[in-house]
Amino acid sequence: MITFLSNMSRLATSTAFWLSCVLLVVSYLLLHLRCTTIKQRSWVLTTLSSAAMSLFSLPLVVQFAAARGQLKHVTVPPVLTESAGRFFQAYLIVDLTMGMLFYRSKVNLLTGWIHHSVYIFIVEYAIQGHWSHIFCMAAVMEIPTLVLALGSIMPHLRSDGFFGISFFTTRIALHISLCVTLVIQRHDVTNGSFGPAIIMACIFPLHAYWFSGFIKGLLKRAATEEKSIPVTTLPANTISLPERPITLSISGPVSLYASRASLARRRTALRMAVRARWDQFKLWKEGGRLSEMQRRVRAALPGRDRVYQYVGLDAGGDGVPSERGLERVGKGMPSSALS
Repeated sequence: MITFLSNMSRLATSTAFWLSCVLLVVSYLLLHLRCTTIKQRSWVLTTLSSAAMSLFSLPLVVQFAAARGQLKHVTVPPVLTESAGRFFQAYLIVDLTMGMLFYRSKVNLLTGWIHHSVYIFIVEYAIQGHWSHIFCMAAVMEIPTLVLALGSIMPHLRSDGFFGISFFTTRIALHISLCVTLVIQRHDVTNGSFGPAIIMACIFPLHAYWFSGFIKGLLKRAATEEKSIPVTTLPANTISLPERPITLSISGPVSLYASRASLARRRTALRMAVRARWDQFKLWKEGGRLSEMQRRVRAALPGRDRVYQYVGLDAGGDGVPSERGLERVGKGMPSSALS
């Protein structure tokens, strides 16, 4: 332990570390001006780091897959993997520093100070133990971080599906595979040490907790969206006219029954609408007045019998003019009119 802490001084004298610090600081100062919110600024450095580490890890993952899980066949020059480890340490320190200056509200205790501090020592442990290639291959787990960072800076790039798939593939499935492999192949890879396997096993519960939170969030959002869909129901005494004519369909008994029901509703709605207009303009009252006027006119006019008597026609019992009346009229008219 004392030797490990004394060798930590190599970090301060590492050229790769300081070059990485300068590169990250300059990149942040240039890129954060394009961000409009504090949340976007807090993800700039994470985007740069996760992109670089993900790309660097891909060749090692390909070797690991080609070797069918044999870590001893994953060979990369140590200077490259150690430089990648120094770059990641530089990111952790610069992220905390820039966070205190530009986005302090986004640097919390667990995912900020504790997470970054622990990983600084994990990377140093891998470098000093000559296992930096294992750490760099495990850096493929930064792919879901890259997806999340891009979606936070540019919301139109957000993809919950791709994030969930990449997270499960790398931080759950691959993580378990690496834990088992580091235990089984420890004599060929870590000189019999359980250290890397123990570190991987200790980190796994955190990844499992994050993934379960992601799944719960998806289910909660799905339930909220389902409840937010408006369901329009009309009261029993509410009638609404259709906006367009109803087209009958005879594709089957169900559709024909539905068309008949729609026609019945339309007739009822039309009847109610006419009655509403009738009441609106008080046509019921005017109709009653017209009926009263007709009754008075009929009462003022002489009856049919009096009219027949006046013109010389005697009506029969059934109201039809009699033959005698017709003869009387005929006698008073010229013969040419009767022929």
